[in-house]
Amino acid sequence: MKVKLKILLSCLLLPFVLIAQDGASKKKALNILTLGDSNGTFPYSWPKQLQAALPNATVFNISKSGRTIGFLNLGDSSLNSLFVIDENLKKAAAFTKNRPFDYIVIDLGTNDGKAVFADRQGEVPQNLERLIQKIKSSSCPAINNAKIIVISPTPYGTKAEATEKYKGGNKRVKKMSKTFKKIAKRNGCLFVNGFKTRGLNVETMTADGLHLDAEGSKLLIEPVLSLMMK
Repeated sequence: MKVKLKILLSCLLLPFVLIAQDGASKKKALNILTLGDSNGTFPYSWPKQLQAALPNATVFNISKSGRTIGFLNLGDSSLNSLFVIDENLKKAAAFTKNRPFDYIVIDLGTNDGKAVFADRQGEVPQNLERLIQKIKSSSCPAINNAKIIVISPTPYGTKAEATEKYKGGNKRVKKMSKTFKKIAKRNGCLFVNGFKTRGLNVETMTADGLHLDAEGSKLLIEPVLSLMMK
């Protein structure tokens, strides 16, 4: 009888606990820097979802369509994160007037998995490690004490892989999910496996097998929010 009563009370209290947790998360005034590719640039993108989930937070987004971790993509050097990271970190510090960032969230790798870079995949994890180290060794006090969250790329859908541009990319980003986890751990970063995002269906939550819709973007940041609330 006592056991049944405890279970009943737990069931009754659970909604109130969840509401309290949700309220606490929305009140959290975090300072967050987000670095991504095109999936971080849309009006419903994952940085926007972070801001919506944490309305009191400051989210400074430096995502850019076509961005890679360390490759020259489309002949544009500004798309190479390694090449422009120092400049972007200075912009981020200036934006907050040197108020320290609590988190830096990196979601890159999708463009590094393109077919044109298929023979250079060994460089991808090395570039990620260099990027993390550049952030950690930044001369900006607003940057170098932030916790870094690394999100590995989400899967490629069949529509994307059907194109020459992204052919075979799903195997490459799947491999990244394993190597990125090791790099994150080795460098004291938090890790989110974007390739195994719970509930994500790239066939129905993307129009092109690559770019997440609002629902997919919300699912991607759920584990990120969980890490931030710990």
